[in-house]
Amino acid sequence: MPARRSIASCKNSSPGSGANYTDEAAYKEKRKRNNEAVKKTREKSKQIAAQRKANVERLKQQNTQWKTNIKEAKESVETLKDLLLRQAKPEERDNIIKQIIEEPTDDEDDE
Repeated sequence: MPARRSIASCKNSSPGSGANYTDEAAYKEKRKRNNEAVKKTREKSKQIAAQRKANVERLKQQNTQWKTNIKEAKESVETLKDLLLRQAKPEERDNIIKQIIEEPTDDEDDE
């Protein structure tokens, strides 16, 4: 952005006076500080965005791991139920099946 001077400072200073030079120097210094502040703010924003992106990736991986754990646990439960039914006496199977069916399941929460 090109350096600008306010209209008021141009009207109040006479040509060749030192006031114009000091106004210009003050303006340049102000612009320099502002540019540095903007640069710092943009860098901080980039850093925060990168941290958020890394956090999202970490949470996605964690979510995938939890889903895998849940799937494995459900498979284990099914295997154990099957083993239980195989080991049960024929007269006990109906009672065991009834108990398994009556057990509350939380499959609805998984989706």
